[in-house]
Amino acid sequence: MARKQKLLSQSKGNLTVLQQEAKYKAEILAKDGLPNLQKTAPHHLTGVAKQEYKRIIQSLGELPLRNLDRAELENYCTWYSIYKSVSKSLQKVDDQLAKTEQTLAVVEDELQQAEAIGSPEIIKSAAIKVDGAESACDQLESKRDREISRLDKATKNIKGLASDLGLNVNSRMQMNMPKGEEKEHHSLKGMFG
Repeated sequence: MARKQKLLSQSKGNLTVLQQEAKYKAEILAKDGLPNLQKTAPHHLTGVAKQEYKRIIQSLGELPLRNLDRAELENYCTWYSIYKSVSKSLQKVDDQLAKTEQTLAVVEDELQQAEAIGSPEIIKSAAIKVDGAESACDQLESKRDREISRLDKATKNIKGLASDLGLNVNSRMQMNMPKGEEKEHHSLKGMFG
């Protein structure tokens, strides 16, 4: 897989004049030689993905994104939509888990009271309730773990795509960082005479 390209101003190696001209031409094409992104969200995006596309298009400014980058931008918007959906789902699971844990605490108290009374029928009934509540908690914890895994995957994809598109602070700073003064390389003969 090829390395990500750096802007000519950020290149640190010694480039030939031809390599410098090629990088310069590539930068010009990336900025001005290609059609701009469409301003309206594509029809195949849904709900949150469309809203995110519209938000980003309004905020692009001078970023060198063009129509060729549209698929990557659409992927970003789709992953953002997945992230929002999973976040809401995770909140619901957390709420259900909290209620189920409260129910478990109540039925465990009932079991202790039944054991104190010593009635086999009441103990058996309370034990069944405890088993059901524990099973429900286990299922919800398993579902919560799956949702967290999905959230993690969406977050990683969003982060990678945002970086590629220049949608985070670090990538924008890297794009706009002025070329620093490089130390001159001297030969040993030039340094010591």
